[in-house]
Amino acid sequence: MIKGIGYLVLLSAILSFAAMSMVAKGSDAKRPNIIFVLVDDLRWDAMGFMNKYTFLKTPHIDRLSNEGVHFENAFATHSLCAPARATILTGTFSYAHGVNTNQEGREFDPEKTPSFAQILQEHGYRTAFIGKWHMAPHNHPRKGFDYWCSFTGQGNYEGNTLNINGEIIRNEGYITDELNRYALAFIEDNADMDRPFCLYLSHKAVHQPFTPPERHQHTYADDPIPEPASWRDDLRSKPAWQRFHPSRKIMRGKALDTMARPVSRTFPPWPKHGRGSQKDYLRCLLAVDDGIGEIYNLLRERGILNNTVIVFAGDNGFFHGEHGRGDKRVAYNESMRIPLVMRHPGIMRGGQAIPEMALNADIAPTFLDIAGVEIPKHMQGRSLVPVLRREHGSWRESFLFTYWPDLIHSIPRIVAVRTNRYLYSTTPDIDDIDELYDEFIDPYELNNLAEDPEYKKIKATLSEELERLKEETGYVSDVPRPDPEPELTVRSGKLLSHHFGQSLPTPREKGIRSVGVKQVQIDGEICGEFSDGTYAVVHNRADLDPSQGTFVIECWAKPTSSDGVIASSGSQSGGWMLFVENGVPGFVVAHNGFLQFVDGIEGITGKWSHVVAVIENFHNNIRLYVNGELVAHRRMLIPIQPVKDDEILIGRNSSGWDDLAAISTYHYQGLIQ
Repeated sequence: MIKGIGYLVLLSAILSFAAMSMVAKGSDAKRPNIIFVLVDDLRWDAMGFMNKYTFLKTPHIDRLSNEGVHFENAFATHSLCAPARATILTGTFSYAHGVNTNQEGREFDPEKTPSFAQILQEHGYRTAFIGKWHMAPHNHPRKGFDYWCSFTGQGNYEGNTLNINGEIIRNEGYITDELNRYALAFIEDNADMDRPFCLYLSHKAVHQPFTPPERHQHTYADDPIPEPASWRDDLRSKPAWQRFHPSRKIMRGKALDTMARPVSRTFPPWPKHGRGSQKDYLRCLLAVDDGIGEIYNLLRERGILNNTVIVFAGDNGFFHGEHGRGDKRVAYNESMRIPLVMRHPGIMRGGQAIPEMALNADIAPTFLDIAGVEIPKHMQGRSLVPVLRREHGSWRESFLFTYWPDLIHSIPRIVAVRTNRYLYSTTPDIDDIDELYDEFIDPYELNNLAEDPEYKKIKATLSEELERLKEETGYVSDVPRPDPEPELTVRSGKLLSHHFGQSLPTPREKGIRSVGVKQVQIDGEICGEFSDGTYAVVHNRADLDPSQGTFVIECWAKPTSSDGVIASSGSQSGGWMLFVENGVPGFVVAHNGFLQFVDGIEGITGKWSHVVAVIENFHNNIRLYVNGELVAHRRMLIPIQPVKDDEILIGRNSSGWDDLAAISTYHYQGLIQ
């Protein structure tokens, strides 16, 4: 009799599991709801159940893990916000969806690489996006979402302008709580619908500036944070660029090339209670956890908890001083590894730690698989459902990690391969050593083995695997923008076209005025002759906006001195300067203190030269041409946005270029035609 009861219980459990699996594979009315909660910059180990911080309490995230599964080896393929978010949405890598930087405002093309939301919407799901989008710099609704609630860019912890389904609303509340409130309302409105729903709740937390809500501002005040194992990494075995952190205002290639790299890194003592900012980082997570608890309660109250997939993840990791670093970006565990927890009793047994390697690119195909929707060929990630069911057979043993220069100019392009045991990282654009770590014996990545003769064969094998993955996934070093240049509503035309033979208005008139510039005739052409202290001022046309589109500065110049400013506008907050230094022409653009240079090659002192500088704002390029030849080009890390009504000065610098004292203090001397 006891055996019979046991058999019936077992049979009932099998039938229940099979029924839930069938639900996950296709019944229109009972397909599972999906709730995806994404946290910004959250490390893989910053959850209570991970026990890295013994004082950290995240009971609701812990409950997700206890009732679901924790992917303990989950990674971002590109540890940067916008690229990671595009990968999560599209199931493709950065070089496929085209969002490979933060600063350029790139947006994936929903026609070429549609998001999981678009596909679920097409298959009957009601979809919602709530929170931080962080791609193209606007908060307009995106394709694939029936409900939209978002802010522009990073947003603020308190006080945001939200676009809610096309309506602009000002919200002054603490943004983590407010986003969760909108999420609860969406769940409430859709709990009784015949259609399943997919909710993407994308928090600003725990991104800088780490600002917890008032209720959590003093939590953990007396709890010490342990010193990271790599806090004392002196970086001796690592590439020289790792030990090199120049001022963010220095973006000049030739200056960087001549600056000495220290042979090792010095480090201060670890603070007694840890770093204060790290406490606030963890406190920001508490509001996220509070919100997950509220979502849990609502799902249970509405009787849909066990037919709702809940996934909690981070977009990328974050450094808290490990290896002397902050932020993310580079190919180390603190940056690459992400939290990934999933709950759904229909396809998994709770309380498991999944060791298989999972990627952020796997999230989109996993959602489609759970919904019983065919995974499109453009997705490069793999569904994790077979792993959850332990039916996956052979599984991923390596993946390609990528990074392109963005904002922090001292970090070069990175191409790395991560296997279950090894990390091999390369920087193909600079002449420096590689990095190789054995993660089994060196999980804190302290001992670089790339130059160790005993690891020569392993390095060669990993190098071959890296090249194989590049070819397999379609890696390209120069990633074209996926979004077309917008049709601009501003007028195009010449901001100014001045020949010095033209009559000049009086100094009080708006337009062009001259301060001591002589007009001389050279070979039949009237030129401006500049000596020390003379210059001309030109006002931009009020109907033209140089902050958009392509902007060109062009002149004929014959400098008689080796240093001087040919023309300039704006300041280091937003401006440009065309100059000669040691007789060689150069061009610099600025945005919020970032100075980005291109330098010529040959001197032009004493000879007429046609100098053209080009700013392509949308494509983030600056170019310098001399006598019809392209002599310098670079991708800007941050686009320039000249002030619309700024003056343009010919023959001297405009105000506010303090960091260019070696150049900008010199007035131009010579001829300009």
